[in-house]
Amino acid sequence: MYPVWSLAATALGWSTAVMGREAAMACTEAVETEIGGHYNGQVRVLLEMIENMEKAGEEVGEDLRELVDTIRRIRDEELEHLDHAVENDAQKAVPHELLTGIIRAGCRGAIWISERV
Repeated sequence: MYPVWSLAATALGWSTAVMGREAAMACTEAVETEIGGHYNGQVRVLLEMIENMEKAGEEVGEDLRELVDTIRRIRDEELEHLDHAVENDAQKAVPHELLTGIIRAGCRGAIWISERV
C-alpha cells in the first residue's frame, strides 16, 4: 500500500498548499490528529497485552517493551507536528471544519485499509 499512500499524501499536500498556508497547516493538523489517535490505540493494546501477560505469570520480553517505547516516541513526534500546525494558524483555514473533517475521514479510511491489507 505504500506507493498508494505516498501518492495520496503528495496529492493532499500539494492541493492544500495551493489553497494557502492555513489550509496546509489544517491538513497537517487533521493528519496528525488521526495518526496520534491511531498510535495511542496501538499503545493501549500493547499495554493491555503486557498487563495480561504479567497477570498470567508470563515473562514479558524486552522487545515488546521496546516496541511500546518506540511507538510512544513516534507518536510524540507526530503530535509535535500537530502542535506546530495549530500554532501556525491551522484553525484559520477556510473552511476549517469541512477541510479537516474530510482529511480526517480519509486518514481513518487509509488506516482501516492498512490494518486489513
